[in-house]
Amino acid sequence: MITSDFKLDARRKLDGKWGKAALIALAYLVVFFVIGFIFGLMPDNMSSILSIIESIIEVPLSFGLIIAYYKLFNGADVSAFDFISLGFDKFSKAWSITFNIFLKMLAPIALMIISYLVIIGGLVGTSVSVLSLRDSISSGFGFVSVVGVILIIASSIWMVTKSFYYSLAFIVAADDDTLSGKEAVEKSEELMQGNRSKLFILQLSFIGWAILAACTFGIGMLWLTPYIQFATISFFNFVAGKPVETDSLNENTEE
Repeated sequence: MITSDFKLDARRKLDGKWGKAALIALAYLVVFFVIGFIFGLMPDNMSSILSIIESIIEVPLSFGLIIAYYKLFNGADVSAFDFISLGFDKFSKAWSITFNIFLKMLAPIALMIISYLVIIGGLVGTSVSVLSLRDSISSGFGFVSVVGVILIIASSIWMVTKSFYYSLAFIVAADDDTLSGKEAVEKSEELMQGNRSKLFILQLSFIGWAILAACTFGIGMLWLTPYIQFATISFFNFVAGKPVETDSLNENTEE
């Protein structure tokens, strides 16, 4: 199957549901706007605490949004604000999935931190060397900074490519409620073996639509968000061995 197959399946599933899907996306944005507005009224000395609270809330709400779209994809009746209860009902699982993904990503994250430390050390060393008029030492620290930049590029690529292994974890959990957070992450990793490039190409194919949505001051994202989510769910169904109905698939079957 190719990218167009998943997008076609998504459009079929969205047929007659575009309005409801867009309302869910709008409700999601409204909730975060309200949270941001309320937090904005709080004293500045509470900004750090409020940022932590917002992060704690964001994870289950994001999970709830995916559950809502997964249910809508499969024909269930979902209201605009159902993602709130759906997410907070699975609060611990949402954070369990997030924590287990973090553990899986520790190596590239650690390399990224080391890269920044190397660059900072190189820049500080270069500055001190320049002030002390020691050109040879300055060149050495300059080389260290270059190594740090190379490490940042390498760690960024590693982080992005590795993160694709766990990009289906929330959908896996929405599909099978019996799985623990750790099991959902591990199953996502298993399903994405050999399929990361396919998902990357699928996500990349929405860039044009994202640019058009930006030209509408973001209003178009209300329809683009469910389109992307439905296409990703279709992709999940394919890698999970579930049926995906597309014209090209039917043509290949007939042949």
